[in-house]
Amino acid sequence: MSWMPGIVVGLLAYIYIGYPVVVWAMSRLRGRPIAKGEYAGGAAVLLAAHNEAEALPEKLGALVALSRDEAIREIWVGLDGCTDGTAQRLAGMGFAVSSSIAEAGTGSAGSEAGAAVRVVDFAARRGKAAVLNELMAAASEPVLVMMDARQRVEAGAITRLLENLADETVGVVSGELVYEQARGGAERGADSYWGYEKFIRSCESRWWAVPGATGALYAIRRELCEPIPEHTLVDDVLIPMRAVLKGFRCVFEPLARVTDRPTTHFEREMLRKRRTLAGIWQIGRLEPRIYSIFGNKIWFQWVSHKFLRLLTPFLVVLALISAGWLEFRHGWAGGGPVAWFSVVFWGGLAGLGLSGLAYAAGRRISSRVVGLLGAFWGVNLALTLAATDAWRGRFEPKWTRSS
Repeated sequence: MSWMPGIVVGLLAYIYIGYPVVVWAMSRLRGRPIAKGEYAGGAAVLLAAHNEAEALPEKLGALVALSRDEAIREIWVGLDGCTDGTAQRLAGMGFAVSSSIAEAGTGSAGSEAGAAVRVVDFAARRGKAAVLNELMAAASEPVLVMMDARQRVEAGAITRLLENLADETVGVVSGELVYEQARGGAERGADSYWGYEKFIRSCESRWWAVPGATGALYAIRRELCEPIPEHTLVDDVLIPMRAVLKGFRCVFEPLARVTDRPTTHFEREMLRKRRTLAGIWQIGRLEPRIYSIFGNKIWFQWVSHKFLRLLTPFLVVLALISAGWLEFRHGWAGGGPVAWFSVVFWGGLAGLGLSGLAYAAGRRISSRVVGLLGAFWGVNLALTLAATDAWRGRFEPKWTRSS
């Protein structure tokens, strides 16, 4: 039992410090350059939305404007059982709204005035995966560009994505989500943590491939898309990883940017994180090959970056219990130097308490340090709840907006 706290703490250190160092070193020593070039084909933008009457009209207008200068030929919007008048607002802007894919039609390209826009208003709410399946089957362009309704796509972002597809080994290209100026402590903490995450993704991309894409903006070759189960929670992980399992690279393009602000709605953000993390658990059921060391070329990255993080709260508890047992057996006897397991136990309790206080204070204190400290508590709370959802098989495909 005396060795348990050391092993667990070492594993936690590997997850958050060791793996980033390893993947950075491998990206330098074994990096694979991407043969970028001008992409001559066209792209279809696919966007599934539920109750986005405020954000979607502006987003759609901006995409049409971008399509005049970029390779966007089609824009497909699937409204998933909207009840806030989204379809009516789009119709009022002059966009044709259909009740089915067949009614919307397929195949015609955009004109000089912009891409061909097809809005399909599905009456019944089924979830994002079900809507994406229909849009993927309907789009006719060789590249599909997936994005969300909320974020603003910068000019040139689509072109930057497509340049990577000139390399025949690349199947998926993920854009970069950039947070605008964060105000509160929690927002600033989320911004800092996202910077850490993007560093890891950039290194993974240079080494070979990223285990997933940014749902706010990514491009994929059409022939690599296939229907996904309608109860899929993280389509932006399953779809790219299926391309990776076929031998293609999923790379990160930092110059293809979409901008957003960290949410101030903490309950909704917690629900989003919980759902996303439960989706990583779900991936093992939907695509077991991802955990095959022989079938998945980035098995090491997947396990280190995705799977081991799911275990963080349980490892923390295990470290505290094992160190606490040693402290009870030996540390309270009095006398002698402070043992290492005492540092783990008392330091861990103090760290958890500090993180919990920072998480509670992050809504009111505008401090990046406070927000970053609180992020550890918030992430581990979401991980614990997600594991509970996965254990119970509670996978809800109908998402809730987090802004």
